Amino acid sequence: MLNIRQIVGAVLLFVKGLIELLGSCKDFYELEKGIHELCQKVCNQIFTWALEQLDC
Repeated sequence: MLNIRQIVGAVLLFVKGLIELLGSCKDFYELEKGIHELCQKVCNQIFTWALEQLDC
């Protein structure tokens, strides 16, 4: 099970990426693509943390 620090870290990672995207994207397609990649990045990080917990 993930602890609260990991969950907060994932939320902060997503928010930071979203703020960067909103400031840099020129059109909706670019924003949509960036959000998709950001979601994958955050999900991969959460999955990594979950697998690390299973290893312990």
